[in-house]
Amino acid sequence: MSEYIVKENALVDFFKSLASGRRLLTPQGLGDKCKLEETPPDKVNLDFSNTHMSPKSLLFPQTEALMAFHNDASKPQAFVYQSLGDKGEPLAVFGIRPCDAKGLSIANKVFQNDRFTDNYWKGKIDQAVLVGLACDNPSPQCFCAAMGGSPFGEAGLDVLAFRQGKDLGLKPLTPKGEELVKASGAQTANLADAIKGLEAEAVKSQGVPPDYKGIDNADLMALFNDPHWLATAENCLNCGVCTFFCPTCHCFDIQDETSEKGGVRMRNWDTCMSWLFTVHGTGHNPRPSKTERVRQRFMHKLKYIPLKQDGVRGCTGCGRCVAMCPVNIDIRSVALKMTQTAASQA
Repeated sequence: MSEYIVKENALVDFFKSLASGRRLLTPQGLGDKCKLEETPPDKVNLDFSNTHMSPKSLLFPQTEALMAFHNDASKPQAFVYQSLGDKGEPLAVFGIRPCDAKGLSIANKVFQNDRFTDNYWKGKIDQAVLVGLACDNPSPQCFCAAMGGSPFGEAGLDVLAFRQGKDLGLKPLTPKGEELVKASGAQTANLADAIKGLEAEAVKSQGVPPDYKGIDNADLMALFNDPHWLATAENCLNCGVCTFFCPTCHCFDIQDETSEKGGVRMRNWDTCMSWLFTVHGTGHNPRPSKTERVRQRFMHKLKYIPLKQDGVRGCTGCGRCVAMCPVNIDIRSVALKMTQTAASQA
């Protein structure tokens, strides 16, 4: 696919094209409170670091009604749960950072795979066009390169956009993205070398990434039984803030809420940091202490998900958990300890 460029004086028309027949969502706000919001084409902001929350809630809402029933016996289908539908709508999402798009691609393999398709997720992602904006100036807490990503990463995107001075470069990545860019009237341009140069500078700004590859081939039980988990868990509050800000966390709980008129089946985000998360109906809890729960979080990100997704780690290096943890637990430090354990087993 060819690259394209949108000149500064044509940017508003480009965003009008994105918004044609779709809701246009872009990052809005200042500082660390930037969030994806519906945006007029002439109010798109290109100068931001990243959104405060990841964009996963667009496809996987924090609370979502899945099914409902009524108990009016005089009407058909009384007391029978009926799907409320996927509730998808045409969206054009501009400005997703590559780390967050990669997070969506990881979650997509959970919600759509060769064994199962979550129609609520599928209904939303099928109607969304995701246009990423490459990071030409990554934040200090960003470490996507250490996790196998890049500030110019393409995973999960339909189009990768990048700054070209005051202009905007575009690289379509899917047929959906190619169609979108062509319809916008953007001009074709040979920008492959420019992309390589900008990407190299952005990766360089993160410094030399730590090598965590030893985790991939390490014995699973050696990592599981390492004594460092006790020390790592000592400071953890089990507040779960890391899981709610993470772009790849996808655990949820299902609850039925009933009234005199019927009921609704709700899906709500859940967290492995919660004691209640693994409590069995018998009362037994296989993860009764913080140590088991903290170990589960990091093993899932750095060992279990790679085993199921061809080596792709469940951490994208967005840095949100590093920035938000109230007791300064850093996944990079944990990954280093796991790497050291792997080296001692070699």
